[in-house]
Amino acid sequence: MKIALLHYRGGLMDGVSLEMEKWRRVLTKMGHEVDIVAGNEKEGVDVVVKEIGFENPDFETVNRNFFGGIEDFADERSFMDFLKGKEEELFQILDKKLIDYDLVVPNNVWSLGLFPPLGLALARLDKRFIAHHHDFWWERNHLIPKNEKMKSILERYFPPDLPNIKHIVINTIAQKELKRRRNIDSIVVPNVMDFSKPITSEKMYRVVREDFQIKPGTIVALQATRIDRRKAIELSIDLVSTLREKLVMRRGERLYNGDLFNGEVILVFSGICEDELYLEELLEYASSKNVPFMVLSYEVKKDTTLFWKLYNVADFVTYPSILEGWGNQLLEAMVAKKPIVLFEYEVFKSDIKPSGLKYASLGDRYWREKEFVRVEKSVLTKAADDLSQILFDSILYRNIVEHNFEIGKKHFSLERLEKILAEEVLT
Repeated sequence: MKIALLHYRGGLMDGVSLEMEKWRRVLTKMGHEVDIVAGNEKEGVDVVVKEIGFENPDFETVNRNFFGGIEDFADERSFMDFLKGKEEELFQILDKKLIDYDLVVPNNVWSLGLFPPLGLALARLDKRFIAHHHDFWWERNHLIPKNEKMKSILERYFPPDLPNIKHIVINTIAQKELKRRRNIDSIVVPNVMDFSKPITSEKMYRVVREDFQIKPGTIVALQATRIDRRKAIELSIDLVSTLREKLVMRRGERLYNGDLFNGEVILVFSGICEDELYLEELLEYASSKNVPFMVLSYEVKKDTTLFWKLYNVADFVTYPSILEGWGNQLLEAMVAKKPIVLFEYEVFKSDIKPSGLKYASLGDRYWREKEFVRVEKSVLTKAADDLSQILFDSILYRNIVEHNFEIGKKHFSLERLEKILAEEVLT
């Protein structure tokens, strides 16, 4: 088959772009011809349709008025006329752009509804669809329209219930909620990674750390998520602060890799920044807690290959996110063979934890103090205790990361994706 994987953007480091690349790789291996169709010009995007991209001025106009309240139009009726015009325009464009494809896989277009005319136009095409839902609009408060008419459009058409559409979700919570809200059946396809080989090595660990002038014997915590408030990165700062206090008397002891601990624990940011104000707040907070940090987000934005390379600097990976549809950075840490400390968000508890993953926990309860997420001090202390045991015990360290790698290989690999696609999705 000739297959189009469609999204607003592609070729980037966001979760949807990364999953589309994995789907393309697996589907190509299965013998299909696969293109990524997106609204941005980027390496990895095969067919550019600028009209569906975030940079399209109409996208911003629709988004602002649909979700935030009608401001740029005389009244609701004039905005509805504008939406219908955009829908017809997109229908004509996509009818031509997608004519040669046997199967179209829209990613998040029918679930988040960020650009409703696009979703409505796609639903009119005489095509076979697999709707890949990574997140849903009802899971994001800012994507619930203030206008009741607009909200009713999402409730009725996003996602659409049509005989030519098969629905895919990435976790069992979403599967149950989609059935409850829309009476739509769906197949769970988890996010996956390539577990054919790890993405780190002892040699690269030393080379990359030297490149970034990280001294031998320094413990590095890697925060690889995008810099966004729902990632609750302040918890990583709290954890590193607690760990530094706990390890103050262990300077000179031998770490898991044979190096002598020099007394330093630092936090490295490698994820692309999507909230500059939040980053400023984090850096100010880290300074107030005496937590040394390195921000490599801008270097990664210039060269995305650096993102994967930076897993080599880590002694462990922090994953404090309080809300995830799945958890790409968690899988990346497993492939990188690094210990993980994480907050037990709902999807983790329902879909990942039962696999038997070993990790240091930040608990599953939090509260907010102003803009920051907080957990109990006792939880941070326990997580720091668990990490200190792992970091100074070579056998324990190796056993944990190898165990997690094998768990990932069994449940969350490209081979697992191929099996699900062949047996459940493409049938």
